[in-house]
Amino acid sequence: MRRTSSVKKRDRAAEEFNNKLVINEDIEVTEYAPDVFAFLRERDGYSNNVLSESLDPEANRSMVFKAGESQGKSGSFFFFSKDQKFIIKTMTDSDFNAFQRIQKAYFAHVSRHEKSLLARVYGVYSVKMEDQKPVRLIVMENGMKGITEVLGVFDLKGSMVNRIVKGKNFKPSTTLKDKNLLAMN
Repeated sequence: MRRTSSVKKRDRAAEEFNNKLVINEDIEVTEYAPDVFAFLRERDGYSNNVLSESLDPEANRSMVFKAGESQGKSGSFFFFSKDQKFIIKTMTDSDFNAFQRIQKAYFAHVSRHEKSLLARVYGVYSVKMEDQKPVRLIVMENGMKGITEVLGVFDLKGSMVNRIVKGKNFKPSTTLKDKNLLAMN
């Protein structure tokens, strides 16, 4: 299930359209599986109002520009919401299609296992502005918020191809990869 909403300039950010982000230009936002993600957010203590406030475009403007400066190899980029509650990441078509295939199993798993270590996904959106290609976004909980002691950070893909950060004696904040994790005893 998905909902689509067209928003014009006269419709300001103070208005909410079926859990949609309202940006100050002509846009079309599609929210995929809104009821499923609303259930997960509510269960984890995030109301739609909290999500809207955290993702306010004006409050997050500088975060978006910082994200564009650190784009990954895939062409995707991500940023933290201004209040650090959420991570917003662009999705490639391949990412989006893969998530669509596993969404029901993902939802079933995190519903049954509230303490699962899988990332909490709180929304998948498509944003289309004027004549540009739509951008797909995934909104996840920032699992690191509030953690004061970091022992290690990993970007795990489930692959062994180009999945190691070379070197030794890494800082705890260095993002390591799959083979680095396997090399730890």
